[in-house]
Amino acid sequence: MLNALYNYIIIFFVLLILTRDLSQKYFKLNNKEFILSLSYHLFLTLFFWYLFINQPADYKQYLELKHIKEFSFSHSFATTEIVYNFIKILRNLFSFNDFNIILSFSLISYFGILIFLKNILKLGVEKKIAYILFLLPGIHLWTSLPGKDCLILFFLSCFFYMYIDKKFFFSILFVIPVLLIRPQIGVVFLLSIGITEFFLIKGYKKILIFTVSLIIFYLILNSTFASGYLTSKTIFSDNFILQMLGKVSELSLKYSQSDSAYEINNLVLNIFNYLVFPIDYIFKNNSMIINLTILLESFTLLLLVSAIIIQRNSLKSDKRLIYFLCTCSLIYLMILPQALFNFGLNLRQKWMIIPFLIYLSFLLKDFIVKTNKM
Repeated sequence: MLNALYNYIIIFFVLLILTRDLSQKYFKLNNKEFILSLSYHLFLTLFFWYLFINQPADYKQYLELKHIKEFSFSHSFATTEIVYNFIKILRNLFSFNDFNIILSFSLISYFGILIFLKNILKLGVEKKIAYILFLLPGIHLWTSLPGKDCLILFFLSCFFYMYIDKKFFFSILFVIPVLLIRPQIGVVFLLSIGITEFFLIKGYKKILIFTVSLIIFYLILNSTFASGYLTSKTIFSDNFILQMLGKVSELSLKYSQSDSAYEINNLVLNIFNYLVFPIDYIFKNNSMIINLTILLESFTLLLLVSAIIIQRNSLKSDKRLIYFLCTCSLIYLMILPQALFNFGLNLRQKWMIIPFLIYLSFLLKDFIVKTNKM
């Protein structure tokens, strides 16, 4: 009885009041905007939970602490162990039940989405476009339950918020957790930042940056401690980069046998299948969940295209942002969509790159419009 009172009344309302205060202070939401936005997000969280209530799902394993390992510095602060240990702290230290753990992760996702929209506004996009983008069902659904995805969405949104303001050091700090949680994503962003800065700087600084980058790359490549962040040391070797590639290969093989696996196609179709949904699913006799998901993804695509077309404001022009977004998008889309062919996995992972593709789409449209007016 006391535990139910603590979790369903005290903790629940404390989390909601804290969320309200933060959203009003840092995101300038009035009461109506806060209530409507949070209600929409929590409704989709509940819908996702209900959709998979009788189906296998990763969030259930996290809640059960099913595969948690004994504490060690080389494993407990990396990949799935970060999520497991975060849940363990919430459960053991604060006595959270499953309901409040799910709510906590959902609220992290909520703030990640708000920061993403704040980034959109900082670029100069109209506020009504931000409202449309908030309605994207996919970003709420697939990042709201316990797992890596809500954490990465939050950290990458914070990263770009700092990167827009040219706070280089602080932006890098937010990429580090991404590197620990999903190394392949973190490497893509660090590499993109390095390439962008290398081509923009001039003179002796370029040689200095190049030399420092080589040293850092060498240390990462040969770091046994860093290699523990990925998988066990039996995969290939202790080499960090080889283990990262091995992990991507392992994921590809692991999910290729599941019910939501799809066929490998050419480069362009692989990207479309990854970002939207596998085209061959249209002609298959799919389950109700897959058909409903395809419908939601189609609605998401329609909203995105509409938002880009409607946008009319002149945006904040910064060649560094365009270079970075082009580099990041190119590297990401040349690797992950060509390695992972599982609809269920990609539904969640693609929201690591889609916000950056949205940023890039608005900036490129603005650049084209300005060029045509010259």
